Amino acid sequence: MKVFSSALLLFTLAIVLWGCPYKSDVGIDDGPSKKIDKSVLGTWHKAGYPEDSTELIFTKATAKQYVLTAFIKSGEDYEHHQYTAWYSTIKKWQLLSLYDTDSKKYSFGEIEVANKQLNLKLLSDDITSRQFTTTASMREFIDSIYTANSVLYDKDADLTGLMKVK
Repeated sequence: MKVFSSALLLFTLAIVLWGCPYKSDVGIDDGPSKKIDKSVLGTWHKAGYPEDSTELIFTKATAKQYVLTAFIKSGEDYEHHQYTAWYSTIKKWQLLSLYDTDSKKYSFGEIEVANKQLNLKLLSDDITSRQFTTTASMREFIDSIYTANSVLYDKDADLTGLMKVK
């Protein structure tokens, strides 16, 4: 019985801790340099919303920044998060930098709009436990995981296949 309880506890911890987005004290760059993609503007969620997904609302902050409001499903409730977001490019890879205005932390994700759907795949905290102190070291690290094809994505919130509703 004790072995079963221990196994159940480990399984539960693995589920709870698995797949959170990577959070950093520094960004990939010092700020936005590329214009926003106007096709991203609007409200996005899955067909079964609100029962089965998160809602993302992209509004224009500046010519190079979005305000991203996210309502993320957590159990029966939704958590509200506010981000300043912009495109960051490292060599051939384009990422969305997300600055959480509450926690003062950065997250990063791949964004794609195709076939009238938005996919946002956040980088997982499983990529590293290290924290970086400069944008240069963060850029170098992100470049290295893409070059080595060792990118891991957050599996906690499914932000793929979102449809524009407004």
